[in-house]
Amino acid sequence: MPAHTLDGDVYVTPLHLAGATAIGDPALRPLLDSGFVAHSDDLANVYVSSPDQRIRLGFLPESPDNPLWKVAAHRDPFSAPDWLATFDSNTPTELVTAFSSALAASYAEEPDTVLNGSRHQAEEGFRPLEDAGWKRGSWRLTTLFTAPDGLAGLTYRGGILDRQAELRGDQDRWLLWGGEDGFSSRWYA
Repeated sequence: MPAHTLDGDVYVTPLHLAGATAIGDPALRPLLDSGFVAHSDDLANVYVSSPDQRIRLGFLPESPDNPLWKVAAHRDPFSAPDWLATFDSNTPTELVTAFSSALAASYAEEPDTVLNGSRHQAEEGFRPLEDAGWKRGSWRLTTLFTAPDGLAGLTYRGGILDRQAELRGDQDRWLLWGGEDGFSSRWYA
């Protein structure tokens, strides 16, 4: 077999340099295994929802928007989401799978935890990055982290954000990115 021919799974490290896959199956599996139900439309978009319809994940390859993945949690299935997470089309599927796995585990343990969010301070969320040697910086109410190789980063915006702008995706509390600047391979979550 030629050296450039791959047979089987290929794992990339560090994870933030992995690419996206053309299918959503790996990231959908943890939710489906937890009793979430899948639906699809005639455009090949897949929608997965919790049994109580309050947690929804969309795998949207045919959406006119850039986010390939949208995850929303609703206190009331017919209200605006309490929170929204998006992942663009270049985001490594492994990262989306890690997110959906954590979501499935939290929902299975206590569904309201997913809706209420964690009571932990942002600082607790920063600890794994600091432990991994990410460089920390700050500017006004914004905290920035950069991976040691400079190919991934996290921005956390403190203070008050416009809730509607945040839910539309025009503002973000947390922004994670990876890949080289200026290349089409950079991803955002």
